[in-house]
Amino acid sequence: MKVADAHCDTLTKFPDNPFHSELASWNLEKFAKSNGVLQYFAIFTPDNFSGDSALRFAFETVGNFIAKNKNEVIWLKSPSDYDENRINVLLSLEGAAPIINNINNLYAFYELGIRAMGLTWNHRNFVADGIDTDFGLTPFGIEVIKEMERINMIIDVSHLNESGFDDVVKNTTKGFIASHSNSRFMYEHRRNLHDDQIREIISRKGFIGLNYYNEFVAQSDVQMTFYRHIEHFLKLGAENVLGMGADFDGIPMGVYPDVLSYVEIAENLLNEMQLDRALVEKIMHRNLVDCTLRAI
Repeated sequence: MKVADAHCDTLTKFPDNPFHSELASWNLEKFAKSNGVLQYFAIFTPDNFSGDSALRFAFETVGNFIAKNKNEVIWLKSPSDYDENRINVLLSLEGAAPIINNINNLYAFYELGIRAMGLTWNHRNFVADGIDTDFGLTPFGIEVIKEMERINMIIDVSHLNESGFDDVVKNTTKGFIASHSNSRFMYEHRRNLHDDQIREIISRKGFIGLNYYNEFVAQSDVQMTFYRHIEHFLKLGAENVLGMGADFDGIPMGVYPDVLSYVEIAENLLNEMQLDRALVEKIMHRNLVDCTLRAI
């Protein structure tokens, strides 16, 4: 069974060897063994970087991706690039700090090959506030999301607070994603999604990636509760939007240790939860692939 995942931090955690590090939870060898076909690579700008330093960091990270790739993966920039028989990588900005307060930087990153962007990483930037505050998008942030929608750059609402989420809903019409977020009904955490937010993403044919970070899953019985998150999403009607957003190499402790676990997860969905194989294929890869190819 093929695998697609909407979020890992390997590119910025292992910049010297982002594709083959034996220390990483995600690497090409493991992803190939798990039958991976699509991985979003997040460009996480350290939270002490802002302004020109954030811009420079993100720009240099794209260059590092190009230098290290050696044609081992398909760099997914348009639907025609996608190859089901190879590993495809989509580059995403985790947080809009590198955009600073200049819309031209958004266009520049798009031309560099960035096809998705999370609006914040917990804290304030010129676009939005994260879960650390209750403020929504700035006027510049509203301009940014409207332009993202116009140029077909995917809007990612993970890390965004409730006011920011509402502003995205009010100022866009297309689908958007929560690349690595779980259910707040199942576990009360500011990083998780309320049911009405989940329903909004479902109604827009977006995507929600299950996050493996223990802190967003449960206080105990983490593996069992992980599957209860899946059950809850499916009860809400998320069969066409739910998938994986593990956050490998961005979390200190997860439900599973690395991408090889996808094989076990698929087996558990089939045998323990007794889900239909077609539904499991949607969750494991098809929903993210379809959403991505519609959006970019």
